[in-house]
Amino acid sequence: MQKLSKQITSDAIRLNKTSFFILHLAIPVLGILSFAAYQSMTIYAPDKFAINYYQVLTLIYPLLAAWLCSIITEQEVEAGGGFFLLSTPSRTKSLLSKLFYLVLFGLAACLFVTMGYSGVIVFIRPEFSLPLSTTLRMALLVWGCAFFEYLFHTWLGLRFGRNVSFAVAAVEILFAALMLTGLGETIWFFVPSAWGVRLVSLLSRYLKGGDTATVSAMQLGALMAVILTLLMLVFLFLWFRRWEGREKEE
Repeated sequence: MQKLSKQITSDAIRLNKTSFFILHLAIPVLGILSFAAYQSMTIYAPDKFAINYYQVLTLIYPLLAAWLCSIITEQEVEAGGGFFLLSTPSRTKSLLSKLFYLVLFGLAACLFVTMGYSGVIVFIRPEFSLPLSTTLRMALLVWGCAFFEYLFHTWLGLRFGRNVSFAVAAVEILFAALMLTGLGETIWFFVPSAWGVRLVSLLSRYLKGGDTATVSAMQLGALMAVILTLLMLVFLFLWFRRWEGREKEE
């Protein structure tokens, strides 16, 4: 545990020299201001607009995960092709430390972007606001669905580099948007980038009108999310033990 604590402290010092921490503040602020500005002018149904806000957050999360994960992975690759990761006494603790920052600050950003949005919109258009319990549930849902993305894009960044990671993120966004159509009704459970947009919609329907027909779909979606995320976690750590570094991208 002491070695892990030292690794976490070391990574904090190194990440402080990048834009990693500031992005977790800047991106939520930009999202809040953008939606609040549009919402102050729109005549769109208040309840639907608020839910769409959370769907947009989950829709673009693959791109955000690719961006944040690339900061961490490229920092390591730039250090002699991953020299410090390859020479560390415990690769497991080193990887855990990096995931710790991704997950912890991801949670902080999700809480900030949802709670901040609710706080701002109360003053602009009170009719658009949602109950605090709903806001917290949406924040945890967005964050929970992001676990897989962090693991997946950490692997992509270490294995292939940021260019491939961003390209895959773009494809994930297209797939997530496609899964919102009738085509995704029976297969969205197996598409990680679609978990968020689908579960946000299902949860909002349940909370709004007690639609029990959505419960089974939510349970199946949550179950698949847990299973596939755990499989990705195991794969990442097993693969990382055999990782031999990567050349820096030009």
